[in-house]
Amino acid sequence: MTRSKRIQTIVKLKQHKERDAARQLAAAQSTLAGIHQRLQQMLTYKEEYLQLFKPKDRALSVNMLREQQAFILQIDQGIKLLREQLRIQEKMNEQERQNWLSQKQQLDTMQNIYESCHQAEQQLAELRAQHGLDELATARAARHS
Repeated sequence: MTRSKRIQTIVKLKQHKERDAARQLAAAQSTLAGIHQRLQQMLTYKEEYLQLFKPKDRALSVNMLREQQAFILQIDQGIKLLREQLRIQEKMNEQERQNWLSQKQQLDTMQNIYESCHQAEQQLAELRAQHGLDELATARAARHS
């Protein structure tokens, strides 16, 4: 087995690892987008709720005010949790991105090594073929002289 064939095997392994890393990054990005969307929905819901229950020339009972405040507190806690999830997911996305970049760089390096090795082997094969033709021409010339 030639050196380029052995390196080509490594290139295929690196391609597989790079594709896996890209899939993991895509999944992390999808998760992050989902968290962003849920957070935005929660913020919108809170704003709509606050607008809906603004006192409009009407008196609210103390009990009703407490219930509204408790509900707003629950919404705020949900928002806080989503923001924490978002922060954690952003860190995970950065790790996945760094992993993918590393795998991509390793793949690119191995592909460059393969190309160089393959070209060197082709040049060597061409030189050998030319050397063989030169020897054949020299042998024919010696027979005809």
